[in-house]
Amino acid sequence: MIPSPTLPWFELARFRRSRLTRAAVLAVMLVPLFYGAMYVWANIDPTGHLNHVKAAVVNEDKLIEIDGRDGKKQPVAIGRQLAGNLVSNDGDDNYDWVLTDAQDARRGLANGTYKAVLTIPENLSKAATSTSGDPAKAVQGQLDLQTNDAVNYINGTIAQTILRAAKGALNAQVTETYLDNIYLSFGDVKSALEDAADGADKLADGADKLAGGADDLDAGANQLADGAGELADGAGQLDDGARTLADGLGQLDSRTSALPDQTQRLADGARQVADGNAELNDTVQGVTTALLGATTDAGSDIDELAKNLGTLADQCEAAQLPGVDCSQLRQAATRSGDLKQFVSGVRGQARDLSAGTQQLAEGSRQVADGNAELADAVPQLVDAIDQASSGADRLADATGQLSSGADQLSTGAGQLADGTAQLSDGADELAAGATKLGKGLQDGSDDVPDYDKSERETLAKTAATPVEDAAQRVNQVKNYGAALAPYFISLALWVGAMAIYLLLRPFSGRAIASTAGSVRTALAGYVPGLGVAVVQVALLLAVLQGFLGIRPASQWLLIGIALATAAVFTAINQMFVALFGGAGRFAALVFVSLQLTSAGGTYPIETSPPFFNLMHDLLPMTYAVHGLRAALAGGSDGVLRDFIVLGLFTVLALSVTVVAARRKQTVTIARLHPTLVV
Repeated sequence: MIPSPTLPWFELARFRRSRLTRAAVLAVMLVPLFYGAMYVWANIDPTGHLNHVKAAVVNEDKLIEIDGRDGKKQPVAIGRQLAGNLVSNDGDDNYDWVLTDAQDARRGLANGTYKAVLTIPENLSKAATSTSGDPAKAVQGQLDLQTNDAVNYINGTIAQTILRAAKGALNAQVTETYLDNIYLSFGDVKSALEDAADGADKLADGADKLAGGADDLDAGANQLADGAGELADGAGQLDDGARTLADGLGQLDSRTSALPDQTQRLADGARQVADGNAELNDTVQGVTTALLGATTDAGSDIDELAKNLGTLADQCEAAQLPGVDCSQLRQAATRSGDLKQFVSGVRGQARDLSAGTQQLAEGSRQVADGNAELADAVPQLVDAIDQASSGADRLADATGQLSSGADQLSTGAGQLADGTAQLSDGADELAAGATKLGKGLQDGSDDVPDYDKSERETLAKTAATPVEDAAQRVNQVKNYGAALAPYFISLALWVGAMAIYLLLRPFSGRAIASTAGSVRTALAGYVPGLGVAVVQVALLLAVLQGFLGIRPASQWLLIGIALATAAVFTAINQMFVALFGGAGRFAALVFVSLQLTSAGGTYPIETSPPFFNLMHDLLPMTYAVHGLRAALAGGSDGVLRDFIVLGLFTVLALSVTVVAARRKQTVTIARLHPTLVV
């Protein structure tokens, strides 16, 4: 039901009385403008003004000299290069770096003059060039970046990002220089390989002549060495066999030394198991014997019971007593056979159990006896193994002496044969190797590339940075302020709604006192507030777009979602004040704090604790922020849901306000004599 136009007007008409009251209405209309526009303005583009932030560079790096390709010393100052790159970079996305000393940097970081301090260690140049020397001495340089969280926490993250970019550029430059030297050295290697190939061809000619004479000398020396070699081989095999036997017996002796104790523990354990099984068998035998004795005459007892039941059934049928079912007695009498069969089965199982435990006890006893015999025999076996090991050691010593003598005998003849054979083989190999070397060196020279300067620069740049990224944002916004605008707009409209009901009453006094229904009364208090909220939306969007340059992807969607947000926030704040009076404003403060922390307006909601993830989908500001983001950045997924949810929250809040209006229109003793007036 739409309220009478006069009821909302009565509430607004109160503020026509003076300039002060009219100014109060204007001030309420401007509240969201101050909140939303100020917050967006303050955060419009923080990363685009980093050049206003001072940071210090402390360069402690020491200049070093390395040997150039021409043999002359070349100076290297990586720290000076890095500091120069930072200080000379005047981009808006880079700090205003100042070159200073360590004492000034520490003092400035403590008092906030410098938001970050980068210390370049004294060994940075040495570390950067360590790859050109001994690989074991190659080290990585370490840059020391310090920020002060007591001054600003976010600044630490920004400083790390800037340093990471500068470090990446420096690393790429150092790598390019290193690779350029490698590619440049390919030309020298190619020339050296060609010279080496010519020398190898000359060496091959002389080696062919040497091989012819060495073959004749080798033939005679081999005959002398064959006999001595066979003797030495036989003695060596005998020695190897004896030592293998000694080693095997030694290992066996070591591994069996603990067997006596282990077999004794095994025997003790087996005896305990046998004793336990014997006790179990005695118990089972007693139980089964008692069971079998108790059921010996069970068959005749069951027959007697069946006979008595049959007699009772005959008597019952003859008596024909009313209400008595004699068939059950007859049926019980005929079931005696089943009962006898059951008793017989139980007796059979008892006999099987008795026999099983008897076998288990007997088997356990036999195992225990066997383990006891094993424990008695193992010490003798271990002693025998020890004696055999000692004898094998003595045998190995003797065969070793025999092998040594045979080797000395064979050495003289072998040295001569080896010398001549090596000379012959070496001459042949030298000739073949020199020929192969010459061909290989020539082939290697052909395979080694000889890059010019342009090719070296291209290869070094590509190898130093083989992968580059091309990040792309979908539905990209202009700047940081535009990204946070949905969050700040929502906050501003909520504060604006709170301000509305700081000025307006949730219910018109005239409406409460009239005969108007509760729905008309609630709407009469809502419509003036909604009118003020619409003006708030218009002013806020006009300033954001006209002065701060916020450009929405969809103008009409932005207007629609902003009006829907203002409508639901106005309804909720009216509801709080209608329900709780002045305390409702405190409830609105608590409610907005819960919404702000659960809306996911800054970081993704998944990064928040589980409680806020749970509340995320249950509060209206979540859908307001999502809809405003779609309007400002683009994308329509979920926008219809946002309108529906905001509409449902509006209806729900107005429904609660209707209930509160009905309570207000009902006069009670508590209302006539309140205990506390806020």
